[in-house]
Amino acid sequence: MRGMEPASADPARFARIFEVLGLGAVHGYLARRLRAGLLHVHAADMVDDSLAALAACEDFSRIEQAGFRAGFRRGWIDILQGFGRDFTSPGYRSRRLAFSAACAHAGIPLGLLLLQHGLIQRAAIERLTAGAQDAPGVRALTDCLLRLGALDAYLLAEGYRAPDIDALRLALEELREEATRLHRQATTDPLTGLLSFGSLLESLERHIDKARARSHPLCVMMADLDFFKRVNDTHGHLVGDLVLRHTAQRILAAVRDFDVVGRFGGEEFTIILKDTDLAMASIIAERIREDIAATPMHVKGRNISITISIGVAMLREGDTGETLLDRADAAMYQAKQAGRNRVVAAPG
Repeated sequence: MRGMEPASADPARFARIFEVLGLGAVHGYLARRLRAGLLHVHAADMVDDSLAALAACEDFSRIEQAGFRAGFRRGWIDILQGFGRDFTSPGYRSRRLAFSAACAHAGIPLGLLLLQHGLIQRAAIERLTAGAQDAPGVRALTDCLLRLGALDAYLLAEGYRAPDIDALRLALEELREEATRLHRQATTDPLTGLLSFGSLLESLERHIDKARARSHPLCVMMADLDFFKRVNDTHGHLVGDLVLRHTAQRILAAVRDFDVVGRFGGEEFTIILKDTDLAMASIIAERIREDIAATPMHVKGRNISITISIGVAMLREGDTGETLLDRADAAMYQAKQAGRNRVVAAPG
């Protein structure tokens, strides 16, 4: 596909597209989770279901007439199973551009190609969110699916070489507006006002890079309210939500202005402490624990006493964001097992 080489070899232009869509390193990590937990298992089923739906379209007969159905199906399965893998690389772009060009050569209308893309994306979101009750990370994975799906849609249109440049510009503008809206939604947890799960992961990766570049210490806390289910069972979920908001406010009051606080999910919170060693992080964690345990929360005319268990871990050689969080999480579970309402620091 020699005609595809110039587009795929223009990193500066695609860097601008990545910026428009708000794509970063965290989306490679989230895409890996999507491939492992959803797309690898269900890719063929989602493609077959969407092809069955497309059969009602008059234009679909062109796929059958061109003898391209098997290649069309295989191409979409490959796209799903390679979703987001090294999405910044020329190879990723070239494969999608080449597939789109082959569809154009077979006489498949661009509209049908993009309709197929939309059907598959909808099916993936439905499978991802089915039965999810505020599951940690589902919102971030859905956001990743939409952002990288928008990139794939752009590449499909680019590869098709549609002559209407104005239509492509309009599509890009719509993608920019959608990416901005999604970024705004994904940045903040709507209940507590803290950073959301996806934004927290992005912030952690940035802080790790800076800490390593400057040889500065970095610590992370994982904090979980003790016996929070009792609050919901006794007082109802509305009161439970207010307790989570009060907890967020007390954590913010106990940390420093430059610390980063996010809601990891449910009643679990994460705090990133830059330029902070394990000893100082443990002092700050103890301050958070004391502030929450010392005074009951006044909610809806009730005084609700609650405690929190905190695990602390410091960045060490070879750590990734995931392993650092895992070590802080393990320390937090040690605090739970040791009786709760305490701070445990992971070995440095």
